Amino acid sequence: MNMWNSLCMAHVNHVWISRERKSVDMGTGEFRRRYDRKNYCSDVVFSLNGKAYAGTLKNISMGGAFVMTLSVNQVSKGDVILISIPFTSGKKNIKRRARVLWTNGEGFAVEFF
Repeated sequence: MNMWNSLCMAHVNHVWISRERKSVDMGTGEFRRRYDRKNYCSDVVFSLNGKAYAGTLKNISMGGAFVMTLSVNQVSKGDVILISIPFTSGKKNIKRRARVLWTNGEGFAVEFF
């Protein structure tokens, strides 16, 4: 099992990250995330084009995350970042590549790949 699966299957900030769900509710047609997101308030570092920026991870799932940052104006939809996510113990972290899906005034959402 790799570190990413360990992080997502481990007890993360006192909640479990659950497995895959359907993206559209067939009965109502409402959008549903592919994976449940869980709150995960932790400081992170992400890099883009060789520069490092600070942010706060607000939520996370097997498929993506939302990062709050004062550097939101440095990222755009479609950008590929490298994000360092600490384990809850603070002793280790995992680095993941992610694509920016959207931004707002507070931060941005990414999809891991």
